[in-house]
Amino acid sequence: MTTPNLKDAVPPGHQFPREIRSALLEYDKVDKEIGAFKYEKLPAGRKRIRLLRLSPGVLNNPQIDCEMFEAEFNEHHQLITVEKQIHGQTSNITQQCNRNSITREDEKKANDEDVVKYEALSWRWGDEDNSPYTIMIKKNGARYKEQLYKKRVSRTLGLALKYLRLPAKDRILWIDAICIHQADGEERSFQVSMMSLVYTRADEVCVWLGEDDDDSTRAIKFIENEVSKLKNFDALCKDKEHAADWGALLVLMQRDWFSRRWVVQEITLARKATVYCGPECIKWRDLAIAVELFVEVETATHRLSELMKKDDKFALVPYWFEHISELGASLLVNATARIYRDYQRDQDGSLTDLNRAVSRRSLLSLEYLVTSLSIFDCGRPHDSVYALVAIARDAAPQPPTSITERTKDGIITAVFSDQLEQKPYPLDYTSPYPDVCKEFIHFCIERAAKADPLQALDILCRPWAKDWRPKHPKPDTSEKSDSKEGSKTESDAQKKTMIKHNGPWMISKDVNKSSRATAHPLFHATKSKVEDSRSCQQYFKDSEREPVNHLIKKWFREPASTETPKDEQMNEVQRPERRKTRKEKRGRINEKKDEEKVVRKGHLMLPSWVARITDAPFDIFLHPGMDMVKMGRKNADPLVGIPQDGHRNYSAGQSNGVDMKSLKFRKRARLGHYSLYVKGFCVDRVKEVAQVSQGGAIPATWLDMAGWSKARRFGSFDSDPGDPPDSFWRTLVADRGRYDRNPPYYYARACKETIMKGGLRSNAVNTTDLIYNERNSIIAEFCRRVQAVIWNRALIRTEKDLLGLVSDKVKEGDLICIIYGCTVPIILRKERKKTEEDLENEKCEDFAELMKRLMTKCEKARSRKAQYREGSEEWVDILNKRKNKENVNRDKVNGQAGAGNNDKKLDDRRHKKDAYVSDEDDLSEDESEEEVERPEASAQTGSGDEQGKSGIAGHQKQANERDPYRHYKFLGEAYIHGMMDGEAVREKFYKLKPDHMFELR
Repeated sequence: MTTPNLKDAVPPGHQFPREIRSALLEYDKVDKEIGAFKYEKLPAGRKRIRLLRLSPGVLNNPQIDCEMFEAEFNEHHQLITVEKQIHGQTSNITQQCNRNSITREDEKKANDEDVVKYEALSWRWGDEDNSPYTIMIKKNGARYKEQLYKKRVSRTLGLALKYLRLPAKDRILWIDAICIHQADGEERSFQVSMMSLVYTRADEVCVWLGEDDDDSTRAIKFIENEVSKLKNFDALCKDKEHAADWGALLVLMQRDWFSRRWVVQEITLARKATVYCGPECIKWRDLAIAVELFVEVETATHRLSELMKKDDKFALVPYWFEHISELGASLLVNATARIYRDYQRDQDGSLTDLNRAVSRRSLLSLEYLVTSLSIFDCGRPHDSVYALVAIARDAAPQPPTSITERTKDGIITAVFSDQLEQKPYPLDYTSPYPDVCKEFIHFCIERAAKADPLQALDILCRPWAKDWRPKHPKPDTSEKSDSKEGSKTESDAQKKTMIKHNGPWMISKDVNKSSRATAHPLFHATKSKVEDSRSCQQYFKDSEREPVNHLIKKWFREPASTETPKDEQMNEVQRPERRKTRKEKRGRINEKKDEEKVVRKGHLMLPSWVARITDAPFDIFLHPGMDMVKMGRKNADPLVGIPQDGHRNYSAGQSNGVDMKSLKFRKRARLGHYSLYVKGFCVDRVKEVAQVSQGGAIPATWLDMAGWSKARRFGSFDSDPGDPPDSFWRTLVADRGRYDRNPPYYYARACKETIMKGGLRSNAVNTTDLIYNERNSIIAEFCRRVQAVIWNRALIRTEKDLLGLVSDKVKEGDLICIIYGCTVPIILRKERKKTEEDLENEKCEDFAELMKRLMTKCEKARSRKAQYREGSEEWVDILNKRKNKENVNRDKVNGQAGAGNNDKKLDDRRHKKDAYVSDEDDLSEDESEEEVERPEASAQTGSGDEQGKSGIAGHQKQANERDPYRHYKFLGEAYIHGMMDGEAVREKFYKLKPDHMFELR
């Protein structure tokens, strides 16, 4: 198949009215005898994909006919058909191929005629399952009505297929929504890991922006006829008649396709791309050049915004193109130009060397891509990470390997993962989203700890995660979904049984069927046993139905003591509990009930240490005076900035990097939380919180808190309120200027002019009006920096009389801490103190999670051993001899060790257990508050080194005893003036402050 020319790619559509061009076939109006399309299982472990052959058609025909067939990539990355139909006859290569495999002999016979030429579609997803529209699909070249199927598609996809089909010949396309069985999580994970290969090998990527309108038509003609001709570009930025053209281009750049996260990978990997908008089309390279010129001129001189004011239609809205550089189209063009080094291309922009295009390497890390491209949205929360793995320099997409099936590539990457530049990154759509977030954060910390451990934990302060909440299980609608889509509702991975255990699992006879999961053989040794025939998956599924307290009683206590005497039950009912009363006063009852609901459902909320995308600096929304959405600021920029190799904005932790040995992740699903353990120390506590900055304005109450109340009382314009306090104006700009450098000296004078001219009499300094109306570039630059720092943040004063900026969630009494590996201070809120029962529950949960990992590891080991046993009997004899030899050597060593070592090990275990649980007398409520040293408290004044060492040792011992009983809520980063460049570390050294292990939830 040859790629159609650009002029002939889309049939002429302006000859038909838009109502006819937009008509699609409805699902309910199709003959009821035609069944819903059903997917066939693709063979596991092979690089096989489905393709769609789009039949010819015209725009006035609403029915879309196509054919589904399969193809497979060989070792040379050539796509060969598995069942190639040529006018109803099977080719010779297909007759020799098996349905589930293509042999190497068949691959050698592949010639140019057998290699499939196809195009890949890039489009904005819609509601595919509930759409009223359909396409007609033939399987395996069937020509009969009973072999014709219908499949629901969204309106966007239906129109894309209708406009892209050719008038007289077929067109082969790869479309992710159709060619991947989206209901099968295992298949989707494997197919997504191959998407980089699919888009790289495609002859062309077809970008579908949607239906055309007056703005899109005008913008495309403006690019082709005017912007591409650079010799007249200055006139385009000055002439009033071109104001509407630039406005139309802005509307085109804000189409939904430009805000989709998957398009970054699809455009970056494309050898050649064409943009389609209704019947109009343009080369992607021409559109990218126009966007680059647009952003360059506006950000450097704001000439285009001044041009819009000359037109009466746009004059009422100042700065039409404000924050144009943060628009999705601008970030997309910038990212695609930076991810790969550009190889030699033809004049049309296509790559000339396909082999080099396949093997090229990225220049940007996965952390940079995910955090800097947060403006791009995705339908599934997993895609916030998975959509960018294939184009990262330090990650390679890897499907989750099953227990019994491992591919050759999977084995190689698993063995040599430490030596590979691109570490294998598993893609698993069946995994809960909190687990996906944990894997991404752990991956970023591990990679950053090797390059720069001082900023490894900055990922906790960069917003990136999709705001996600667990959904409650819905009733079974398998019959309805089957009749609707004809797809499977249960994943094949769930139906797959585990490897059978040679020795039977045993459970007690007298245990009820409803609580079989709690009858563990280790804790019921005195009762009679029967064989437990359940699979491991069913075992863990049943165990989640039981509350944690019952599990603890049945697993960790003696069976004889599980029944409580009646007199003790009466005493428990009559004896009031003091902690329940305190929880009622603190209003925690409703909060605990909500946590119990989540625990019963088996879902977890996103922990506080996962930064949500809702805290991102920019977003697209409606603005006053405009009938369209536009990019605008909604939050301040992150203080940690974007990840850059060898550069960091601050150094609050000085030379203390992340401690990977103490860093721990603990998932406790039954307890309803996901914990992250980090090491650090407390610096200060929030004493006073001022009003939050709305819209980047400086509230008047901030001046009172900063000690500059005179500025609020100055009379005439000529009166002098005095210079602003140094700590105040530096806090407003976070002690940084443009490009995160040291602030210039004139910022102090610019701060004074801003306060005097910004309308302080209205109780706030309007920085936006100063940017738009004050004809002073210095003031405008200062106000833009202030907005980037204070937007939606609050000014605080600490107990040590320091000024700072925090998020709007911070309250009085919250802790200001430094964690090792983070370049800025953070805010933590201490939650309720844990009890002995809470610690016991956590031990039980950690033990259950450990058991799951060990069981999975054991299953994999058993599978590999079974494969070796089946392959060679000699290998079994070798293993048996080696095992017998190891047993003999072990017996000799154990005999020489003696019984004294065993007693010593037992004492060590008891000592560790006693050290973990401390006395209640040392954990009183008064002592638990002494985490932060009060300002009036003086440092230890010992003259000798021994006294200093004993003092820090005592403080550290108390901290180690208290930390297991505490957990905190992460409230984000903070700017604390005078604590951003290692001052807190030096204070900790001189005042002998201890380190803490913070449990973040």
